[in-house]
Amino acid sequence: MDESNNLKRILEQADDAFEKGDWEDAIDLYSQAYSIKQTFSINQGLASALLNQKNADQAEAVILDYFNYYLSDPEAAKLAVDIVVENNDYLLANQMLHFYEENKLSTIKQEFIDDFKARVKLSEERHNRSFKPKMSKIIKELNSIVTMSVVDQIQLIRSLREFDRDHYLQCVKILLENPLLHPLLKSEVLENVFKLGTTEKLQISFYGENKVVDPTKLKPIMSTDVYLEMCDELEKILVDTENQVQLENLRSELSLYAALVYPFGSEIIKTPILWTKVFLLRYGLLDESQVGDSLERKEVDNWIERFDSLINSFQQ
Repeated sequence: MDESNNLKRILEQADDAFEKGDWEDAIDLYSQAYSIKQTFSINQGLASALLNQKNADQAEAVILDYFNYYLSDPEAAKLAVDIVVENNDYLLANQMLHFYEENKLSTIKQEFIDDFKARVKLSEERHNRSFKPKMSKIIKELNSIVTMSVVDQIQLIRSLREFDRDHYLQCVKILLENPLLHPLLKSEVLENVFKLGTTEKLQISFYGENKVVDPTKLKPIMSTDVYLEMCDELEKILVDTENQVQLENLRSELSLYAALVYPFGSEIIKTPILWTKVFLLRYGLLDESQVGDSLERKEVDNWIERFDSLINSFQQ
């Protein structure tokens, strides 16, 4: 049996299990289908089965593969709202609401957005009644977050997704002002603030300097000028490469550099072209004559060495 017929057979069985409410079999079959071919339709089937099995956490992880599709498709958007609210992910819920405020989509009716907003508010209020003791404990732990392992720091910050918008922003201030918190964690928090649409200016400790961030002036990390310019140079230099996996891995590493200097990238990565060349030199993809020697080159070397150390400490 060829792959397309096999996929069709599995999907028919998955749909049948779904109709019967046999969620475990439906999840298993949709997962098999998704491993053969990733499509928006199969993604919805798998996410819906997971939600019906009361596994909203995994369902949310699944829909993130096609999240922009979910935002613009009316039926899929309803499923996404069900999943996000059931998962008590009020950070993502409020980011979705901000997205709809900023992007008027012909496919999404205002009535749906109003109902979504009211549902989030009611869910937050109900959740906070039982969540308050845990919320207080988490806020207290944030003040000593840097004494924890990196894994525990990540988990603690992820737990903030259950906070309502005001309490989340209160915690963000604690994190951004901490001079010892890892820059990659700060950049994740700051990008989330940008997606919330807050207009309040925030203090941030940035490599020993106290700075002010205006969230309304931010872009997503992978839309920043320094990242895009480094990627442009990368593609110019490796224009003849047929190794797309290698190219994607290199882009991924450059995105870490962009995250480490977010949101003041141009203050450190002053010459993205030079940074990219030094970066490629270290992988043996350029030779020394193509990079040259200068005071700026030495400064880039020092920063990259520092970034390597930060990346290594984050991965341990």
